[in-house]
Amino acid sequence: MSDYSNYDVSDDYSDEDNYAGAYGGYDDLYDVMEEDALEYNDAWGVSYEEFGFDEETFLFEFDPLVEYFDLKDHSDVVTMTYQSLVKLTEMTCQLLRAWMKRSSASLGDEQDNKTTQDGPFNWNLYQLDFKERDELKSYSVAKLVRIFGSDEEVSKFEKTVNQMGQFLRKCLLDILGSCLPHSLPYPVLSTILSHLMAAKGLHKVGLVTKLKSSKMMEMEYMDKLYLSLADVYDHIKVVMFNIEPNTHSTEPSLNVKKESVLRRFK
Repeated sequence: MSDYSNYDVSDDYSDEDNYAGAYGGYDDLYDVMEEDALEYNDAWGVSYEEFGFDEETFLFEFDPLVEYFDLKDHSDVVTMTYQSLVKLTEMTCQLLRAWMKRSSASLGDEQDNKTTQDGPFNWNLYQLDFKERDELKSYSVAKLVRIFGSDEEVSKFEKTVNQMGQFLRKCLLDILGSCLPHSLPYPVLSTILSHLMAAKGLHKVGLVTKLKSSKMMEMEYMDKLYLSLADVYDHIKVVMFNIEPNTHSTEPSLNVKKESVLRRFK
């Protein structure tokens, strides 16, 4: 089973890819400062309660790692499925489109953002007041533009992930078609697939390959692709929703993770 968090520290890592850059970096002082922040918030009665959920909340709540370990069998072995891969591509596309919507709103400039520089540690978007939320959203727009290089590069990556999802969905259609006694027209098969996807009824549908010698390789590729894309989703989600100074500080940069996804999809 692959280890989702097994990363080597990369020389390509830059603090521009996480909130450590916004705070100037804390390293081992972070724990002490976080404790001070907790004491300050407790003393002044600052609430940690989340509120004001919106159309982006489901993207914040989605955790691909939790979904991954939900695939464990009775022997504690994770068996990746095409249904899980399709869902992750769809969620990643929706996350990127939500960022694009923020970008089109021209929310502001990263450099003047007080929330990411002075905000409470470990808080998320839904624990901030609405003015601070706008500041965090503004920061996330400028942050991803700086990491990807441009809005167009973000859009280009979204299109690639969407193509990935279409390919994986076609794999599911081929597998489903082979399970039925008679060949069905594509619209009918697609409708059946959509219903089964909604009911989460495709986790045991099987693999594309029928050769026993190739099944392990297919499962391994599926597993690695899922974990690579899950890593990208998590990284972008933190940029969009969280104030976390040292998140990803010992991991490869977002661009390295993105390239890993693209390499595995080829």
